[in-house]
Amino acid sequence: MKIQCLSQNLKEAVSIADRNTARNQSLPILNSILIDAQKNKIYLRSTNLDSAIEIYVPGKIFDPGSIVVPSKTLNMFISNVTGDQIIFQEQKNNLYVKTTKAESIIHGLPKDDFPIFPKTDASNYSLKLPSPELKQAISSVVVVVSNSDIKPELNSVCFKIFKNSLKIAATDSFRLAEYILVSKNINSEQLISFLVPQKSILEMIRLMDKDEDIELGINKNQITLISDRFKFISRLTDGSFPEYEQIIPKNFKTTVLTKRNDLLANIKVAGVFVGKLNDITLKFDPAEKNVAIETSHSEIGKHASAVDSSVQGEEVTM
Repeated sequence: MKIQCLSQNLKEAVSIADRNTARNQSLPILNSILIDAQKNKIYLRSTNLDSAIEIYVPGKIFDPGSIVVPSKTLNMFISNVTGDQIIFQEQKNNLYVKTTKAESIIHGLPKDDFPIFPKTDASNYSLKLPSPELKQAISSVVVVVSNSDIKPELNSVCFKIFKNSLKIAATDSFRLAEYILVSKNINSEQLISFLVPQKSILEMIRLMDKDEDIELGINKNQITLISDRFKFISRLTDGSFPEYEQIIPKNFKTTVLTKRNDLLANIKVAGVFVGKLNDITLKFDPAEKNVAIETSHSEIGKHASAVDSSVQGEEVTM
């Protein structure tokens, strides 16, 4: 194998692949990256057995082939390399690296030990959405996912596809977030429901950092994200998400309409003065037409502010 690539393209691809490895002492091959140059395309692959990633890297292929190298070593090396062009060449199962002013050799690992990359069978259902829309939807709910894996279903994000809508929800049993995305690109006469683990959700958010179309494919046991740059595969969580719809109130005693940025800025300032319980007192006052914010700390001091708002209904302090 002998290839030539731009260093910036390699740095980005190696960093993504490194995130999807596993720091596994009993299976050190899971902490490695497979570099594969075949059929005029260069791919970097890695897996932790729960998820797998394949990244396409543009470049020149002088000789096709493949090699497996330690992920941490390659990532640290590539991130500190200087020069625009990098040449990778396999030499007796070692990776010879040449830049404008430097030459290095990284010891390779047995290729036969590297796990087989999961096959992406024909999806039971697939849809294509702009990455900013899908990223916004997922990012809006992932903050309330439970960080404990005692209940895997709460350590996951729930997806429900029906007709022209994609409903995404998450909860840690104390908080609940739901986002409904309606699109002409979504069309399913049957309800499709599945759970994606939090770790995979966070990686999906990181991958959708460019404005491009994302194809989302769902099978019985896995979800696949495909773009022109990468292919990401993750296992689905086996379990049932809580039937949360019935606990969402149909009517509210108090409704508040306020400017998001004003409320956020005032809460951040109030956060400087929170006590040991990190609590902030909010008062929704229809008479004063504002949201009053109060905090206090026995050692730091206290703070009070108000955000002009439209408040309808009863006065509420929480």
